[in-house]
Amino acid sequence: MKMYHPIQELEATGIVTAGVSLRCGGVSPTPYASLNLAEHVGDDPNAVAANKALFFQQTGLADLYYCHQIHSAEVIDVHEEVPAIPELRPEADALVSARCGVTLGIFTADCVPVFILDVATPAIGIVHAGWRGTFAGIAVNALTQMETLFGTLAANCQIHLGPSIQKCCYTVSTELLAQFTERFGSTVRNGTNLSLQAANINQLIEIGLPLASISVSPFCTACRTDLFYSHRAENGQTGRMLSFINLSVKTPCFSLGM
Repeated sequence: MKMYHPIQELEATGIVTAGVSLRCGGVSPTPYASLNLAEHVGDDPNAVAANKALFFQQTGLADLYYCHQIHSAEVIDVHEEVPAIPELRPEADALVSARCGVTLGIFTADCVPVFILDVATPAIGIVHAGWRGTFAGIAVNALTQMETLFGTLAANCQIHLGPSIQKCCYTVSTELLAQFTERFGSTVRNGTNLSLQAANINQLIEIGLPLASISVSPFCTACRTDLFYSHRAENGQTGRMLSFINLSVKTPCFSLGM
């Protein structure tokens, strides 16, 4: 059974392996059924460990780096070994790296996973963009950090917005919708619903990323709970998908001067 949805737009470059886990093929019971990969949502730790073992076996992933997500605009540069103890992982919502072989990951169940690939350096990033992070400009922050650290140029990047809740299902308060519309333009609005995808895209275009370099998953997590977890559609108690991006060891990688 296939346990993840590959991001073909990025994998076609031959530089990265990237994907989003599906919710099937694991051992977790309801309401986390079945391939919950997150440790912080109340699932049995033994089930989560078993799910990770199954997932890593199928994908061949190793050296996975993730953080304690706090709905912030904080970005972490992953240039060292992964802490063995989960409690030592930093608080942030975006990870970037130019380290060959590293796998970056974030967990979602409606929020937007933003995959970043700088094809020239090469370098990678992954972003957890809920409404708070999106409003704070976390995707732009990640690209700015990559520019500072690695010399990344927006024009050399490909961006993919993965499966997440979309404007068909994301009803928000009148106040929040007005704030997003004022800041990011009318395209973020769909009646009383909000498009986090449009809000992120508008920010990325503003800093010079070509629209042709941005791709968006057609999957709405709230519509497709057969494939994905949805915090909103499942009343706040559910599992999490893992979105991951791995920089191939076969590519020439940026020197960190170490």
